[in-house]
Amino acid sequence: MMRTMHCLLIFTVVPLLVVCNQSSITITTDQIINTLTRALNFFSLNINQVNLDAGIGTRMVADQLRAYTVCKQGKSVKKLVDLSEYVTGQIARSVRHRQPNYYAQLSFLLTPGIFSKIEPFQFHSNKYQIHTEKQCSSSKFVEKNSDLCLHALGFSKCNETEPCIKLRSDPYACRYSLTHQILYSIIAKQSLCRQQHRLSSLKEYQMISRMLNESQTIASKTFPESDRDLFMEQIAFGGLLGWSEFFQENNWFNELMSWQHPNEGCFGNDTNHMNNKREEMLMFHQCLSHRTSVAIAALSQILRYLLSRDI
Repeated sequence: MMRTMHCLLIFTVVPLLVVCNQSSITITTDQIINTLTRALNFFSLNINQVNLDAGIGTRMVADQLRAYTVCKQGKSVKKLVDLSEYVTGQIARSVRHRQPNYYAQLSFLLTPGIFSKIEPFQFHSNKYQIHTEKQCSSSKFVEKNSDLCLHALGFSKCNETEPCIKLRSDPYACRYSLTHQILYSIIAKQSLCRQQHRLSSLKEYQMISRMLNESQTIASKTFPESDRDLFMEQIAFGGLLGWSEFFQENNWFNELMSWQHPNEGCFGNDTNHMNNKREEMLMFHQCLSHRTSVAIAALSQILRYLLSRDI
């Protein structure tokens, strides 16, 4: 009884909305836990091939699911959280040894609690009557600039450079520029620069609405392989911000899970390795480090959504 009350206190910070006629979800929590466990074990067994991005995904699993260890299926979730913590530690030690400069720049993203803010799931898409801008910025996404901006937030350097102002405020950001704009806003909320970087609720709504539209477009095109990494990143951030809209299509869950390699447990690009967003680390058996990480992050949010429905 106490556990039930504790769960209700955690996850009823805002009213839950009753949704009618939504598609039934046939994916089970056990299936998601099994898929996540296999992906985490893949990282653990190939720890010297991963990049730091791998640890961002595993850190999200541990931080976002820890609160659910006291609820239904708590024992299974706790095992998953413990495994995620263990693998995150492995990744941190490995990357610190192999890529010390990059580790020093972004290791704060592996810190316990960095992604621990739980946003209750609710529907947002009718909150504002706005026209979602379809124009896409011609500015090319530059990963190095994004990393420098995140580093500045992580170390409380609040005087923004021009690239960081562009990343934060570009109203036409799309694709990876948009997901990193959203990641920047998530990290800013946890930093000492949060007052300077505070977004209005309308601005945040506009960003996430644009991201949702992009996810729906990718799905309508039957998930081209070149967009799968981006799609999973969108699902992860949509979940971190508590947008139920990203979790209403059963075929999205099935499709995402089908991308896991059946033997290795990783996620990879089986046709074209030149279209990945980052300087990917190609691993054994056509596995990809960053893609597996965003799959882990997305799956953790799907699991959180399913668990929140059972409370």
